[in-house]
Amino acid sequence: MEYTLIADAGSTKIDWALVGQDRAGALRFSTTGLNALLADAAETSRVMLEAESRIPSDVNITEIHYYGAGCATPEICGKLRQALEETIGASGRVSVDSDLLGAARSLLGDRRGIACILGTGSNSCLYDGSVIERNIPSLGFILGDEGSGASLGKRLVADAFKGHLPRTVADRFLEEYGLTLGDILDKVYRSTAPSRFLASLVPFLHSHLWNPYVYSLVMTEFRSFLTRNVSPYAGSRSLPISFTGSIAFHFADILREAADELGFTVGEITRQPLDGLIRYHSTNQR
Repeated sequence: MEYTLIADAGSTKIDWALVGQDRAGALRFSTTGLNALLADAAETSRVMLEAESRIPSDVNITEIHYYGAGCATPEICGKLRQALEETIGASGRVSVDSDLLGAARSLLGDRRGIACILGTGSNSCLYDGSVIERNIPSLGFILGDEGSGASLGKRLVADAFKGHLPRTVADRFLEEYGLTLGDILDKVYRSTAPSRFLASLVPFLHSHLWNPYVYSLVMTEFRSFLTRNVSPYAGSRSLPISFTGSIAFHFADILREAADELGFTVGEITRQPLDGLIRYHSTNQR
């Protein structure tokens, strides 16, 4: 049977779906994440082989649509396309696009609007119903990524060690994760995936939203994201703003509160883009 392979690739994990010609249901699986901008050839090959091993041997893949973190330039997309063709292969089209275009297609389909990602990293775009019209660059967790898991984790760690986080909450945080200052500095400045580590600390924030300081910390991050990354788009207060990603999904109530306070209209909020991408490619037969 012939299948279309769709991938929603984040830095933490990649969600894959095999969709048959009858478009009835999909075979789904997840693999290790990949940031195409940061990954070397060996890591890329390893992830592709992991995906290939999860695909049944009797499946004939006719198309691949890959939307990924770090797919920022034609050169990067070309290298990833080559890796997909060499490892998984397809008898037809193999397309590689940014995770941001994937989010826009998932959330908005053929409609105009503003699409945002709030996951390990953050990003946003003005989408015209077909292509990205404008993108304010996220700049990564060092220079930007406001509202993301990495940025929230960075704020949590910094506030804990600089004495801004309430003492009892800070002590509970360090005890729960078993972290010392040395551990954190090593993971942030010497590891290959600092943003992933910082985002892994966010569940603590979610479980302590009852604390006014923690609630304010999250609210401040979302206000910053909306002000710096959404407000500059033309029509930002008249167009619907939709979100996808684990941070948007799990903190949806605070996100809606921040948006309402700043005069934005929130559209859809989803946990991950894959359902919408399956719908988009099934409906449009692309």
